[in-house]
Amino acid sequence: MKPQCIKTASLIFVFLLSVMNLSSQQIFTLQQSLEYAVENNRNLKKSHYDKEKAAFARREVLGALFPQISGSANLNDNLKKSKFIMPNFINSMLPPSAQDPDAAKYMTIEMGTNLNANAGLSLTQQIINFSLFNTLEIAKAAEKMAALGVESSEEEVIYQTANLFYAIQSSEYAVVQMEKSVELVSKMLEAMEVNYKNGLVKKIDVDRLKVNLVNLTTQKSTMINRVDVQKNLLKLQMGFEINNPIKIQPISIALFEEKAKSNVRLLFDIEGQTSYRLLMEKCNMANLQKKSAVFENLPILSLMFNYQYSGMSDEFFRGETNYWYPTSVVGLNLRVPIFSGGSRRAKIHQNSMEIRKNQEEIEILEQSLNMTFINAQMKLDDAHNTIIVQRENQNLAEEVFAVTENNYALGLSSISDILNASQSLVQAQMSYANALNDYLKAHIEQLKASGHLHNLLNEK
Repeated sequence: MKPQCIKTASLIFVFLLSVMNLSSQQIFTLQQSLEYAVENNRNLKKSHYDKEKAAFARREVLGALFPQISGSANLNDNLKKSKFIMPNFINSMLPPSAQDPDAAKYMTIEMGTNLNANAGLSLTQQIINFSLFNTLEIAKAAEKMAALGVESSEEEVIYQTANLFYAIQSSEYAVVQMEKSVELVSKMLEAMEVNYKNGLVKKIDVDRLKVNLVNLTTQKSTMINRVDVQKNLLKLQMGFEINNPIKIQPISIALFEEKAKSNVRLLFDIEGQTSYRLLMEKCNMANLQKKSAVFENLPILSLMFNYQYSGMSDEFFRGETNYWYPTSVVGLNLRVPIFSGGSRRAKIHQNSMEIRKNQEEIEILEQSLNMTFINAQMKLDDAHNTIIVQRENQNLAEEVFAVTENNYALGLSSISDILNASQSLVQAQMSYANALNDYLKAHIEQLKASGHLHNLLNEK
């Protein structure tokens, strides 16, 4: 086979592979996009790590409630043994005739052996320690807050991903409508160029239509670029490989209109609001911290047990000087706080102020969430009404364009009428696409404000 033929065959093979790859590319639905984002979003993974960290912190505190056992061992070689100084009683105990009048008043005695070693175990067990018991409750509350943090991050991921998904659907719908307008104007231009060659229309009319077609084509290119930017943002939000292409399910106008027609009203559920539950857990944490400050004034009782086995020898633990003996101690240790200079009392007052502050924050948050829900419902109703108006306006613009085009063919309309009708159609299409996007965003806002954002995971 000739080299040129081989090269051509290779190019065809690569092209076929790329076509097959594009055709087999997964088309993401809303549910699939959300599930992928929840599983792969980087920020959400960080929240999961915080949750695991909080769980290990609770286990750390829990471990302090169990017996604490430690072992120890040491071996010492006394290079210079310690000496003990004492009165020279030996000389004074001798008979007077045997006493040395020049003897030193004090004598030194070398203590210990050349080598000594010991090994042992130590055990402590908390019996009464209210502060430590309360610390465990604080660790549990911190773990709950970390879990709610994961839930909050997940809701934010769902919110952002759904917004981008719907924005892409609306933009791609607008691109399709723009393509239809470009196709209509292109066909008109072809017919007009034929009429111009036959002397039926003026050149200025052909040029005006060309300008209109260029403008439409430019608008379409701008809209396509906008879709590409939105898709990159969606990939970043989903944790999708940024260099890989992504396709999403086109908007179903029939399904959308059915949803818009139902215009379901959701009930406000403040208990479903993650921010509210986080604040309530924060209040619980403040109460526990106040208890900790109170418990610092209470006694602490613990059990202590030590066992040790010691040995000493002048040689390496052999011979006549090799001695080993065990020692053990068991007891109770009671610590009673008496005076702290007022610091513990001040700490209790600080925690009391924090509790009052949290109560005010609860009131503020309840009002804010309720207001947000009311505004979201109003916004959804307004977007619903706008959808109806813009859909009717687009249908009317299509009819006007069709009538104007027909009248132009019959010589009853001018080129200006055609251009105006074309521009009105494009504007109506864009307005309807924007109305779609606004309604879908308002739908997400309503779900979020009502505490039902996770319902998006089950939407089509």
